[in-house]
Parts: sequence; C-alpha cells; structure tokens
Amino acid sequence: MEKHQDKLRLATIVLFCLLNIGFGIYSAHMPLMVSGALGMVYAAVAMTTNLANVPRSNGAALPAAIPNTAAARLPVSTAMNSFVGGILDQSRYALLLRKQMLGVLTEEHRAKALSALRDEMDLISGGDVLLGKEGHSKEDRDRRDEFKASTGRPIYVAPVFIDRYAVTNRQYRSFVAAGGYEEKQLWDSRIWPAVRELVDETGRPGPRFWRDGCHAPSEEELPVVGISWYEAQACARWMGKRLPNDAEWVKAACSATTTASDTIVQQRYPWGGSMDKSRANLWGCGSKGVVSVREFTAGASAGGVYQLIGNVWEWTNSTFCLLQLKGNPIIAPLKGIRGGAFDTYFDHQATCQFESGEYPMSRRHNIGFRCVIGLRDLALDLPEPEATNIKDEVCPDLMVKCA
Repeated sequence: MEKHQDKLRLATIVLFCLLNIGFGIYSAHMPLMVSGALGMVYAAVAMTTNLANVPRSNGAALPAAIPNTAAARLPVSTAMNSFVGGILDQSRYALLLRKQMLGVLTEEHRAKALSALRDEMDLISGGDVLLGKEGHSKEDRDRRDEFKASTGRPIYVAPVFIDRYAVTNRQYRSFVAAGGYEEKQLWDSRIWPAVRELVDETGRPGPRFWRDGCHAPSEEELPVVGISWYEAQACARWMGKRLPNDAEWVKAACSATTTASDTIVQQRYPWGGSMDKSRANLWGCGSKGVVSVREFTAGASAGGVYQLIGNVWEWTNSTFCLLQLKGNPIIAPLKGIRGGAFDTYFDHQATCQFESGEYPMSRRHNIGFRCVIGLRDLALDLPEPEATNIKDEVCPDLMVKCA
C-alpha cells in the first residue's frame, strides 16, 4: 500500500512539474521552468532511490522493466484522472491542449479537453477586419447599416478562439481559491507591489464587490466585475489564455468577411445592421442590472458568442489612444474597453466598432472580460492557416492600436 502511495505522489509531482514547465515556456517565465525542471530531477532521484531499495529475492536481479500490469498503472492513472479533472473543473482546459502537453495526456483526457474547448469557445477564422471609429453625423446615421472601406483601416487577424461567455464569478472564484493573487509570475511586474491592495469589501484578495473572498451564492453565473485590467490579465494567464486585442474582439463581434472582390463586409451589431434592445442588456431593455452570461441568446454572434454587446464592458489587451485636434495620437495610460453595459444609454456606444478607455487599475461595477487563445498556440491536429498578406502593420504584440 505504501509503495502505491509513493508512486502516486511521484506521479503527481511529475504531472505538476510538466505543467510548470509548459506554462513557464508559454509565459516566458524562467523561474517557473527552472522549478519544474528541478522537480523532475527530484522525482527521478526519488524513483531511482526507491528502485535501489527494492528487496531482492534469493539474490535475483531486478527485472529489466517494470511489469506493465493494471495494478502497477493504477496509481498513475488515478493521479492523472485527479489532475485532469481538477484542471477541467477550473476551466483551464486550454493548458491541457497546449503543444507542451503532447504525449502527456491520454486520448480520453485529451478528448475531454477538446470537448470543453468546443463548448466554451468559438473559432474566429483568420482574415481582415475594418478597425476605426464611427462618426455620429447625420450622414453617418443615414448609412448606419453599411460599412465601407473608408470608415476604417483593414487589419489582419490570425485564427483565434474566443470565449463564448464573459468570465463568470464562479470561474474567477477558482482563480482566487487557487492562490492567483499570490502567484507573482501571473502578474505584470509593474503592478506586483500593488496587488495586495486589490481586495474585496472585507479586505480579502478578490473583486471589489465580493465579501470574504467570495461572490454571493446566487451570482455564480453573472460576469465577474469590480476587477482591474491587471486582474483580468492575470486570471487569463492562469487559464492558459490571454485578453483579446481590439482587432480580434471586433472581428468576433461583427463577423467580418472578405468577398471575392476583396471587399470587407461586416455588421454594426453581432445580430445584424440595426439596433434591437431586445437582443442586448442595455439601458431601456427592461433589465436593471447585470444578468447571467447565458441570457440574451438572440443577440449572440453568428458563431455563438454571447453578449459582445451589453451586460458589461469588456477589457481588451489594447492601449486606448486619444487624438489631438490635428490628428496626432496621444497615448494615454488607458486600456480599451468594448461592447457597452447594462447602463449604457447611448446607442452609438453599443456597436461593434465603438471603443472607450479606462484606467487599468479601475475596478468598476460594469466592466468584466473574456479571453482568447491563438489557434497556433494549441495542438489540435488542424491544418496550418495559409499565409495572408497583412494590409496594415500592427505592433508585434498587438497591444497598441491608435484610431
């Protein structure tokens, strides 16, 4: 029995070390990779020691290989099942599908992770999207149902998976309970000294409006709010994902496609060209606050992404730029937010193109987030997308966009 427990402990250590190494490679965090490697060395030494201490019977030599029996595999299988189950329960399936995990998971575990990906995310195909600010003149309003190339600049978006729903209180609670506010490697180094100030109403780590480190029991499926841009970024990293940049968010919302004549066609709203407040949780729709992320199904995008318009604004990974009168950009210390919220009054602020900005440390009652992950970051046995000419140069990290 003790031998099986030892094997179980070693298997668990190996699995967590592999995850640390994989996540360290993903986040380019050397200490995490080193700790994973050291853990693997420890496991190897412990395994060698255990084999050396196995009693020999009548001087017989040790077998050349460990017997491949069900009894011998049981501890490892149990540990793997527990490990994968825990990762899936925390909505961290993206970690299991990264290329670093190839050869580690069984087909059964991989199938479960793929099923979670299909259920929880939508694949946005690669292509161009028009990105730019909309005008609010009478002429602009008269042609509000159509977009022309002159209204924005085309930007290429690589294939990316985007969350069907905004991150919920339940999902964010898993991040908090797992010690996310203590994991330095998850946070932007510039903000780490101030992370201790990111607390709830009772002084515990967590969103601004929680109490005792948790949300109200009835609010599990509401989008998490009261979190800064840095908190959203850290949670996304913990899930093995990231925040979307402007172009990715807009392409998912407006279903941009390119015709045979090289014309970009995209919608003003996820559901079409006209405002319909029965499709989104906005001011005047009848709702007086935040609702479940699964409501307003009629307002979903063509790919089945919910509430890109309304309910809560969503943080993006792009810097929000202000413009001087002469058109020269001023990069303010703001991060982009998109989509409008339940208390958004003006219709023009609730379109696929409208962008606003907020200070990254703001923890407002109406800002949440959803995550993305690039297709090329996952091992899905899908054909590599063909190279496409990029019509507009974007900063390499896709974090800065001036409109």
